[in-house]
Amino acid sequence: MRVLLIRPNSTIKGVPMPIGLGYLSTALKKHGHKVSILDSRLLRLSLDQTIERGYAFEPNAVGLSVLNFDAPQAHFLAKRIKQKWPGIPVIMGGPYVSANAETILADDSVDILVPGEGEETLPELIDALDKGRSIDDVRGLIYKKDNKPVHTDRRPVTDDLDSYQIDWEALNPSAYFSFWKRTAQNTTQLSSRIAQIFTSRGCPFGCIFCHNIFGRKFRARSPENVIAEMEFLVGKYGIREFEISDDSFNLDMNRAKTISRLIMEHALKIKLSFPNGLRADCIDEELLSLLKKAGTYRITYAVESASPRIQKLIGKALNLERTKETISITAARGIVTTGFFMLGFPGETAEEMRMTMDYAVNSDLHIASFFYLCPFPGTPLAESYPELANQVRHQHIEDYSKITINLSAVSNQVLHSICKRAYRRFYFQPRRILRTLKVVPKNIRTLVSIVDILRLSLRDAVNY
Repeated sequence: MRVLLIRPNSTIKGVPMPIGLGYLSTALKKHGHKVSILDSRLLRLSLDQTIERGYAFEPNAVGLSVLNFDAPQAHFLAKRIKQKWPGIPVIMGGPYVSANAETILADDSVDILVPGEGEETLPELIDALDKGRSIDDVRGLIYKKDNKPVHTDRRPVTDDLDSYQIDWEALNPSAYFSFWKRTAQNTTQLSSRIAQIFTSRGCPFGCIFCHNIFGRKFRARSPENVIAEMEFLVGKYGIREFEISDDSFNLDMNRAKTISRLIMEHALKIKLSFPNGLRADCIDEELLSLLKKAGTYRITYAVESASPRIQKLIGKALNLERTKETISITAARGIVTTGFFMLGFPGETAEEMRMTMDYAVNSDLHIASFFYLCPFPGTPLAESYPELANQVRHQHIEDYSKITINLSAVSNQVLHSICKRAYRRFYFQPRRILRTLKVVPKNIRTLVSIVDILRLSLRDAVNY
């Protein structure tokens, strides 16, 4: 069959490579199917333009990879696909699917859902459709039958991640080589020739606000497999920087150290950044030293809250003192050290928010981001509040910088005011400004990002 894989356009500004579609493309091609990847967000295509481009491929099935942020455009696109090709199946996957199955299936334009990992499920599904077989025996599917959702048997995840490969040729990395096509959180970037990679999947920690799409079981690629992929990308596409997007890169400390040593042994002249995935209270000085020598220049630690009560409530249970020490020794090595914080947890008081603000301000972080809690559908947080779960299923969360649903003990106006004050207190410190300017990359992308942060810090509070 001819399978068209699409990432819809959306309101999201950043455009990292859709490597999930790259994995699916390889899996489908191994089963003999022809695949085309169409990244409408990269090309900023309208619905009509997306259909026009897809039409040239003459697909027999269309797969949509969807985040919660993409949901509105994804549904509009599904409807347009059905208008153009009434007979072909529209298959949807991604984090949005894993949390909103019944709501999505209420849309007659969507036929089949593939929640979770799709490298095994999607090829089996396409095989069945191609041969006219029933899909009832394909594990890991959700679809409609007699106007009711049907869940086939659950598919276990694989431990052999080395067997999965990205179809880099289909992704065409060169199309993403731009400082202006990166994620919003990437306030610093050394090179435009950057690739996002996963070296592991799964996170055993139980944060109630997280989808945890890869499951709780930690599964890792071998260090040798990771290095081979890096060498290929450096040689084939001239990649100079890798963004490691694992959920728990340092859960296996020996493996993390081995990867760092192999980068040096193979003389890979690359830079590394960690936008997430390094748990701050599970790291030691040896690993930080090895990461620095291997080329690491930016690390982000997700602290979330400085309130011990909130840490326990959200299931993260981070050791805050140990985390602050890790932040200090990371920054001392000249690594750009970023912290992520959230405000607006259930029952969170103004005093607890100020604890988080003070923690960030008094730390050695170079950069901090303060987000409002987004209770995504399907997460333990949303499911803990039945009335909330129903509400968030019917609204699309598009921006962490806006209050969507306020579960805290303060009003929207107070919550917003505290968030703005946190930005001002953090960034308007001469010492921090000087420390940060010494370590951040010296390029126009970073300059624009810093100006944008300062603008956000100075912006007057708005009324909600």
